[in-house]
Amino acid sequence: MAKEKIKKIIIIGSNSFSAGSLIQFLLKKNYKIYGISRSKMNKEIFLRFNQKNKNFTFKKFDLNKNHNEIINFIKKIKPHYIVNYASQSMVGQSWDKASDWFYTNSFSTLKLYDSISKLREKTKLIHVSTPEVYGNLESITTENQSYNPTTPYAVSRVTADQFLKILFDSKKIQYCSIRASNVYGEHQRLYRIIPKTIISILKNEKLKLDGGGFSKRNFIHIDDVSEATYKVIKSGKNGEIYHISSDEIISIRNLVKFICLKMKYNFSKLVKISPERPGKDKFYILANKKLKKDLKWNSKITLDEGINRCIDWIKKDLKLFSKSDENYIHKK
Repeated sequence: MAKEKIKKIIIIGSNSFSAGSLIQFLLKKNYKIYGISRSKMNKEIFLRFNQKNKNFTFKKFDLNKNHNEIINFIKKIKPHYIVNYASQSMVGQSWDKASDWFYTNSFSTLKLYDSISKLREKTKLIHVSTPEVYGNLESITTENQSYNPTTPYAVSRVTADQFLKILFDSKKIQYCSIRASNVYGEHQRLYRIIPKTIISILKNEKLKLDGGGFSKRNFIHIDDVSEATYKVIKSGKNGEIYHISSDEIISIRNLVKFICLKMKYNFSKLVKISPERPGKDKFYILANKKLKKDLKWNSKITLDEGINRCIDWIKKDLKLFSKSDENYIHKK
């Protein structure tokens, strides 16, 4: 019996939290992974996989500066799949210098996708989008919801989403899009709300809560997101968008209270209420019926279990974190 050929996947933006988790998941399934990122490999405390794994190769390429190198690398490897996580994130900061967000998320991403569409060797592209493109919602939303972006970040992401649709309609590309709700888990950057809350409690420091934290979200553990992404890679229908979300809905305020309760810390002592940031969406909850029905996926990790795991991770590695790990540093 012939040995099954190892599948090759290029992951652009491989140093991101979600990408690192997917790499860990795929390495366990014996995929050959090629990671591309503009920065060198993450510190070990933020890595979810062994970067010395024989099936992992890393290339330091910047989406904004090394377009030709990335395309030539894709031509050389001839991957079965490409997953693109590369983007300027941090919604609130996109107001400060919107042009940087548009350059990466719109111009450079469109240039990448246009070049991929012209390759002789066809590959399936997984485009990692965001729920921010929907804007502020009043009810649970499906994948058919129209765009209503309310921040520079969201507008910059809509551009790439729409361009891919055009490429698909003209039969120039094979792709699926995924939009995950609020992702969390061990090894996430410390400036995100769950690790930031835990760190603030452990250090007895104030936590800034924008607008009082009344916006509602559904948080989903990174392990569930990785499994869902894998199912989209393998079996997602061409041209489709898939929401990845849990069924647990909670306000940011109640999330912080929940962590305080677990860690036996006074909520009022912890938080400092600050003004709401411009364009902050009060409510976005993603319907996940399509993913459940079509790809037979279900989330497995409850918010209770997931937060316990985050607390244990941060307590274990607390002495390894530097002060700079707690702050977002913008890279052009």
